[in-house]
Amino acid sequence: MAAGAGGGRANPLEAVLRIRGSAEASAPPLFCVHPISGISWGYAGLLRHIGEEHPVIGLQARHFTEPQRRPGSIAEMADDYLASIRAVQPHGPYHLIGWSFGGMVAHAVAARLERLGEEVRLLGLLDAYPLPEGFEPRPITGGDVLHGLLGEVPADVSVHCAEGAPDVRELALLVRERAPGLGELDGPGAAAVVEATIANLDIRLRHVPDLPFTGDLLFFNATGTPAPLTAAEAWAPYVGGRIEEVDIDCRHAEMTEPEPLRAIGEILSGRLRPARR
Repeated sequence: MAAGAGGGRANPLEAVLRIRGSAEASAPPLFCVHPISGISWGYAGLLRHIGEEHPVIGLQARHFTEPQRRPGSIAEMADDYLASIRAVQPHGPYHLIGWSFGGMVAHAVAARLERLGEEVRLLGLLDAYPLPEGFEPRPITGGDVLHGLLGEVPADVSVHCAEGAPDVRELALLVRERAPGLGELDGPGAAAVVEATIANLDIRLRHVPDLPFTGDLLFFNATGTPAPLTAAEAWAPYVGGRIEEVDIDCRHAEMTEPEPLRAIGEILSGRLRPARR
């Protein structure tokens, strides 16, 4: 399991996961919003590249510890995560990143912090694009869940529910066998990840940012997975500041692998260095 388990002391599925935290921290935390799976363990690879003075906090799907709480929208999720962030750090400057689905949530949180008069010094998105104009939501299939959890699905991987409604049990088996970094989940844990992924896909495919973020955006582009628009084109309606694009030599599903995280972490480290309490 990733270092997010807090040295084996913390529940690795808790909503606010201290991937690295210390009462001796001399700088503000880096808050990392989970991808579509609801799991933030992948961000642990940043620890070797970001100074120890910065706590690294993963935000994870609340569904894992409170199954009855399922947000009906990304805006609702952002309100919840905003409260969690401010419980850890009551005031700015704030530093937020999010990969893919997590980028949608991080942007929404950043916009809300601004409306509260707080400074968001860093908003970093890892290959996270808003839906194209005119996109029509559709029912979620097992294939969508598989793609969300495995990225580019290997040719030898298939599920009976690929074209129809997701089968949680069938998909949970594949999570344990094939999903990067999630193999040590037990059966109920894998099923919870599948359920969170289905719920997150549903709100993702209905999400249009409800508030603009007026600050600058740092965008990490996975060059191995071409997008129809540049980040600047895609995010222009929702970001008022400068949009800086950094190319990362990987595919979308590989962004939290060691080499991409090294490149991302080195850049984040430089942006975080001036931030001291």
